[in-house]
Amino acid sequence: MNSIPTMLCIVNDSSNRCLKSASLFKWYEYKIKKERRGMKMPIYFNENFKRLRKKADLTQEEVAEIFNISPQSVSRWETGANYPDIEILPYIAGFFKVTVDELLGTNEILDDKIVAKYFNDIHNLIDNGNIQDAINIIRKVMKEYPLNLDFQSQLLIMVCSETTDDEKFKDEIITISEKIIKSTDYKTSLPYRVQLIYYYKKWNMKNEARKLWETLPSEIYHTQDPLSGYVIEDKNWDKDQKKRIIKATEHLSELISGYLEKAELDILQKIELKKSNVEIRNLEDMMLNYINNKNFHLNERIDENIDIAELYCELGEVENAVDYVEKVTHDTILSAQKFKFKGKLEENDIYKRSKTRNICWIFWEDVFGKTKFDIIRNNERFIECIELLKINSKLIDCLELIENDE
Repeated sequence: MNSIPTMLCIVNDSSNRCLKSASLFKWYEYKIKKERRGMKMPIYFNENFKRLRKKADLTQEEVAEIFNISPQSVSRWETGANYPDIEILPYIAGFFKVTVDELLGTNEILDDKIVAKYFNDIHNLIDNGNIQDAINIIRKVMKEYPLNLDFQSQLLIMVCSETTDDEKFKDEIITISEKIIKSTDYKTSLPYRVQLIYYYKKWNMKNEARKLWETLPSEIYHTQDPLSGYVIEDKNWDKDQKKRIIKATEHLSELISGYLEKAELDILQKIELKKSNVEIRNLEDMMLNYINNKNFHLNERIDENIDIAELYCELGEVENAVDYVEKVTHDTILSAQKFKFKGKLEENDIYKRSKTRNICWIFWEDVFGKTKFDIIRNNERFIECIELLKINSKLIDCLELIENDE
């Protein structure tokens, strides 16, 4: 599983689990003894204690004074180098107004097999197009494990990526996002802050978007990344440099998209900027492909090329418009083969899953069925693209029937 910042679900690497029949204090004492023997076991006290201290706006020295211990002891608690005596746990929990259970993070210590089964069931439902059933399972699991960040993240991902009615799930998206932001460190929370800003913008919640935007890092100049290629020479230099390029391309692409949204531009200016954005995404995908053989921005490229094709139609430049229709057709078929998209089509949302039409069908019938494309409707190359999409649409449906029969 991947880490949280990539916006994919993760599973805790727990090696053991305390017996439910054992008391909490006995388990904790047993865990401490195993830690002292050098046996790695899961514990969340250090993370939770540090989070609670910061939430209370207290320094390590102030906490040390409150519990009559040395600042060095507090530091060792937070790094996991040592743990407090069992007798003091109820006092620490009481001071921070949490239970000992929450302080130790026992809700977060899950059996690997149970977690794996839950995620396996969820992903099977997603693969079969049963998105709502998958969401319902996660909601149910979260009632049992309310502190588990993995399930919170998975639910947020699914609600955001699979839901066509954003307004209906607005409160849930905001609540989960804010919970994750508050319960994780600043660096881990950044992707969730950014995603929530996008939703605030979409829902016209300008004040909330601005307030959260102000919490993001602002400095892009005079940092290490641009100069790392010249200075760093360690064994991970190549891979790390590719990651830096990916970050830079993401940043530049977002700047261009934001500019396109508000700037007063003529059609040719819009076309050139969108073409630049496509090339930037291609560069990012090339770096990603070097690292893990994956292409993450196929759909973004399709979106940009659709816009370019429509703009050329608006200008009356038929051949240029058809050139980009062909690019969209190629990438749409590739997307269908790679991701097996099935989605319920909503206005302005061509990538949502549907139980009736695959993505090739949606494109030839809805996307290229727009009146904007009437100017190239009888063009031979355009007609060939439509036929290709229809053929692949039928092929996808046939393959799915075969898979279902098996």
